[in-house]
Amino acid sequence: MRRASLLVLIFLLLAACSPAQPGRQITVITHPDGPLYVGDQVSFEILSPQGEQGGSGSVSVTFDGRKLGQAGFAPYGIGGRSQATLWWAWDTHNLKPGSYSLTFTLMPGNVTETESFRLHPADQVPLPEPGAGWTSTTTVCCVLHYITGTAAARDIASISQVVDEESAAVSAQIGSKLKGRIDVVFMSRVIGQGGFTSDSVYVSYLDDNYIGNDTAILFHHEFVHYYDAQQGGVYLPSIFQEGLAVYLSGGHFKPEPLLPRAAAMLDMGLYIPLTTLANDFYNQQHDTGYLEAGSLVEYMVETYGWGGFNDFYRNIPQPDSGQTTAMVLDAALHDHFGISFAELEKAFLAFLHSEKYTQAELTDLQVTVSFYDTVRRYQQTLDPSAYFLTAWLPNGLDMRQRGIVADFLRRPRNWDNQGIETLLIRAHDQYFGTDYSAAEATLKLTNLILHVIAP
Repeated sequence: MRRASLLVLIFLLLAACSPAQPGRQITVITHPDGPLYVGDQVSFEILSPQGEQGGSGSVSVTFDGRKLGQAGFAPYGIGGRSQATLWWAWDTHNLKPGSYSLTFTLMPGNVTETESFRLHPADQVPLPEPGAGWTSTTTVCCVLHYITGTAAARDIASISQVVDEESAAVSAQIGSKLKGRIDVVFMSRVIGQGGFTSDSVYVSYLDDNYIGNDTAILFHHEFVHYYDAQQGGVYLPSIFQEGLAVYLSGGHFKPEPLLPRAAAMLDMGLYIPLTTLANDFYNQQHDTGYLEAGSLVEYMVETYGWGGFNDFYRNIPQPDSGQTTAMVLDAALHDHFGISFAELEKAFLAFLHSEKYTQAELTDLQVTVSFYDTVRRYQQTLDPSAYFLTAWLPNGLDMRQRGIVADFLRRPRNWDNQGIETLLIRAHDQYFGTDYSAAEATLKLTNLILHVIAP
């Protein structure tokens, strides 16, 4: 306890001494994260100024009289944040260490703003980056792309076995075979909750991983997304995409009984109306949203059978102009099962009210929500590139072709980042070890410090 109190005091003093940041018209985020070094290929996220609407206007970047690039404001990421994004626009290989000024010009209006960026000497680039590069290993299911000198490189033999096992398991569950190997890209930093799937699967894999995912479940979840997209459908709403991945993985972040936990969630007052969840899935409380979606899929499979659910899911029609996802689901449910969306929810809720759960399951759910909400609060406050709604997730193939590794290696490593991540790792170990009271105390301390840093 004395050690924890001393830690709080240190954080409070450092936070009080942190200089205030001057107000600016635009916000510019550079990548790779953390300090920039000579030799970096720098990308820019320029956040839309106050009142700027996504899709209108643009911004150009100029350095030393030369235009580096121009991009229009557009929705970015799962959260659709309005920003202009310039990928690897500033190549610093031929520069010397020092401060450099770049000019950002907003159009229309020709409004300019100058930002200064410091380049540190190339020989100060943190390990394992000097000499690190992309390499790959081919398994039965996948091509694993990883950076040399990382935890993924060290563990690639055991990882290869896990990915083949999980891919085979998902193939059997969905009843579909791969049309080609899955590209799996390993990131040596935490991004989002640790996994994303598009045309490739992206997975965070590092020793000091404060998310601390169950590796097998993480791969299983992302492989469900991959096989799901490969099998296709007319319209695959997020509530069922994510619900299917949670259901077929037997849990979200770890093995867990979905329906009893959903019943506990209902009694905790955390249930999200299905219309809200269907229409705006990713902006709901993350953990309860995924749990509820997975439980709904499990309920529908138990009620209608896998074939009945799958036939319904693969044939949900595309929304017409002005239709919400909930409206589309209502029509699809009428066509397939002769019920409305409201009737499905009524039956689902009645089932949950009859479901039993233990006090341990209730407590575990409470700590789950608290832990991952704290993780996302940390990301929003001190590592915004990691926050899942606006995650910085460059295309892996482009990175390999350009020989870029820094974007998936570096992350903010200031005193506050390191301190909070240490606390999150401790809370995670306590939580997964079912020492819930200790986890709650650590999370309370973590949130106190985050409040001081960013009230």
